[in-house]
Amino acid sequence: MNHRDTKRKGSGENREVGINRQERQETPGESKRSSNHGPAIRFAGVSFGYTEQRLFNEFSLDIAQGEFLGVIGPNGAGKSTLLNLAAGLLRPQSGSVSVLGMDLAGTSRREVARKVAVVPQESFFAFDYPVEDVVMMGRNPYLGRLQTPGRADYDRVNEALEFVDAAVLRHKSINRISAGEKQRVVLARALAQEPTILLLDEATSHLDLAHQRSILGILERLNRQGKTIVLLAHDLNLAALACSHVLLLSGGCQVACDVPDRVITKELVKSAYGVEPIVVRHPETGRPQIMMPGGPNAQVSITNDQ
Repeated sequence: MNHRDTKRKGSGENREVGINRQERQETPGESKRSSNHGPAIRFAGVSFGYTEQRLFNEFSLDIAQGEFLGVIGPNGAGKSTLLNLAAGLLRPQSGSVSVLGMDLAGTSRREVARKVAVVPQESFFAFDYPVEDVVMMGRNPYLGRLQTPGRADYDRVNEALEFVDAAVLRHKSINRISAGEKQRVVLARALAQEPTILLLDEATSHLDLAHQRSILGILERLNRQGKTIVLLAHDLNLAALACSHVLLLSGGCQVACDVPDRVITKELVKSAYGVEPIVVRHPETGRPQIMMPGGPNAQVSITNDQ
């Protein structure tokens, strides 16, 4: 029996990853920290599919509060679907998803948005909003219809812009700044929601090295100060460097979920991606890093995960 079949049969087993951080400094959004001591996110026997064929089948996983979890896997593995389930944007066909003890099926979108913020891979704006107005959109979960933002809302926006080092952009048009600057603004918008949990869908994939490092630095600071972060990544090296734990998915199944050393291995990467990589150690951190095999004889096995 291969590793994937084992995980399919055992997918109903609950598992919590990571540890709860003890370092708790004030950060944008921390004023409403949950006193719930359970997991930040719980998938309990979740089944979901876009067609009659299910992608997730009785999938269970606990993500601890204060965790920095990287989610990796090939195309079609279920990474974005998992994130959308965690954000309440998709509903499981059976089983449940809960956030800080709240079952998402019985929780309003407004209440979910006060706990969970999503940073997409790309953001498009039809109008030339000033950056400050874009970040103010993050205050929508706290404002009534047609309600004018108050002093507290502007304070949260200012704090978020300062935190991501984007205050100098506040009066610029969102469509006239660089991709890296725009992603920092979108992250500031998420922080203005005062969330406990940040979900990021390939949030650094279109950025150059300097802006990738900038975004990762912000996420690391947020995590040290108590935020739970779930980062979807195609870049395995980035996930290994930034995240304390890594979840490897393939075909909607958990291949492995552990510290990077135990997940980003030659055997597990080959089982999920169909490529046998070269695994080395980062000279500064000691974390695993992969290199692609070279030459015309490199073997690749592409499978349809759905």
